[in-house]
Amino acid sequence: MRKTGIIGALLAAALFLPACASSGGGGSGGGSRNLLTMQELNEVPFSTVFEAVRALRPRWLQARSGASLRTPEPQTAMVYIDGQLRGGLNEMWNLLPTEVSEIRYMSASDATTRFGTNHVGGAIVITTRRR
Repeated sequence: MRKTGIIGALLAAALFLPACASSGGGGSGGGSRNLLTMQELNEVPFSTVFEAVRALRPRWLQARSGASLRTPEPQTAMVYIDGQLRGGLNEMWNLLPTEVSEIRYMSASDATTRFGTNHVGGAIVITTRRR
């Protein structure tokens, strides 16, 4: 009887533990949840960088609520391409995945530390191959 209980517990653990594993921030590549590599971008054909991020790291596109009275409405990430601020998420519609070396997501606090204020939604930093 005791042997059956141990086997049952092991079987339950074997079934439960894989369900707790992280999916890498919603991506299918299994890489870092804050980084998309050229390899991941090339695994599946996407027409634009926006489509790739939406499919592989959808959480990066979610609006975050403002932390102050100055920005009470939800804010999305700011987009930087090769170190220059380009604007909002719509900038990723104009970039092909084949032009990109890597894409990195920075949290609001990390983006504010690196780039200054007004990064409530964080930052998406894109490094192109042409750089």
